[in-house]
Amino acid sequence: MEKDLKENAAQENPGTERDWSRIDWNELDFLKWPGLRLVEARDGRAVMELHVRDHHRGGGGHPLSINGGIVSYMFDGLLGAAVSSTWDERTVGQVTMTLTTQFKGQIVASEVLRGEAEVTQRGGSTVFVDGRVFSDDGSIGATCTGIFRLFNRR
Repeated sequence: MEKDLKENAAQENPGTERDWSRIDWNELDFLKWPGLRLVEARDGRAVMELHVRDHHRGGGGHPLSINGGIVSYMFDGLLGAAVSSTWDERTVGQVTMTLTTQFKGQIVASEVLRGEAEVTQRGGSTVFVDGRVFSDDGSIGATCTGIFRLFNRR
């Protein structure tokens, strides 16, 4: 897997290995495409916002409710950003191993959906992280636990 990451980086930038620790997450299509913005990621914590548009809505019977698939997509980026903020000089990449999302109720957001994540445990190559997404009224609309695998230089 580590070899694949290096090969993909070399294809994107021939002659160079991509330094994932210095990437501006907000410039990645993964975040730009759905309208996500990483507000902060450091010391195992991250904050992310979704600038809500009509195509993010659906389900729940409320005109301002957010679709659960959008929330799950947001969690992958949010938790991943928290994990990447723990990288050390040996780390060259990461992948999501599991995401478990629990919806606490209808998630309602008029303009901005906000999420927070925090790394709870980090081993040599495995990182555990928790996240929350909040409705406009400040209530927790969904929680997520994730496990990520780090790829380290040998």
